[in-house]
Amino acid sequence: MSVPPIALPGSQTASPGSNSNGSTTMANGLSESSFLTLLSAELQYQNPLQPMNNTNFIAQLAQFSTLAATNSEESTLQSILSAVQGQNPLVAAAQLIGKTVTTNAGQGQVTAVMSNAHGIQLDVSGLGTVDIQSITGVAS
Repeated sequence: MSVPPIALPGSQTASPGSNSNGSTTMANGLSESSFLTLLSAELQYQNPLQPMNNTNFIAQLAQFSTLAATNSEESTLQSILSAVQGQNPLVAAAQLIGKTVTTNAGQGQVTAVMSNAHGIQLDVSGLGTVDIQSITGVAS
């Protein structure tokens, strides 16, 4: 049984990704649940004497699975990064290395970050060791 391609209302060609409601979509704008609905309808109404070739459906289903896994991995990595940066101020301060900071004493480039009994301190070229609280500006 052959099914001609259809255009769904409001669908447009897009790259694989997630749509606004979070469901995975493919390039033709179909969500994974829409694809599975179409697949089950195709299987239900196919001619039993001439079954369809399901290679394309399996390939598309594999693409959906891969895309969903990739989106899940990205979300997990973003969560881990946010947690590490939020829980460890030293990690957040390390992002200042190579940037130019301004303090009341002057301006210089951050070359190192240290954590000691005085808290988090930065080694700033031309200024020496500076407490992170004394920074008034950051430029790249």
